[in-house]
Amino acid sequence: MQKQKTQTYKDSHNLEERKKRVQEQLAKYPEMIPIIVEKIPGCKLPQLQKVKFLVNSSFCFNEFKNTIKKKLNLDEKTSTLFMYCGKTLMNEHEKLKKIYDQFKDPEDGFLYLQYADAETFGF
Repeated sequence: MQKQKTQTYKDSHNLEERKKRVQEQLAKYPEMIPIIVEKIPGCKLPQLQKVKFLVNSSFCFNEFKNTIKKKLNLDEKTSTLFMYCGKTLMNEHEKLKKIYDQFKDPEDGFLYLQYADAETFGF
């Protein structure tokens, strides 16, 4: 039996639709950052119910990561959750604004993040 590939946000929304969504959100909420959070293939953690987030740019990355942990029903203090942009592990103490400026998608403007558990990497 062949595994079905999970469709990413980019796969299910065309570029023009994604660009329009980001432009509308930034025009209405300039202090917020549009973020897409998806599970890394092979990760045993549950899929998020909602992958699109609008987050205050002044937050530290760790604050946002704890929000994701809550949504996945993980303990904030004891559960390990790795979050990446591409192949780069995010610095938990960095402000989201700095991460967004450095890693946002140049085509549509979303910040795409992926999450995984320790088991995904053999820990």
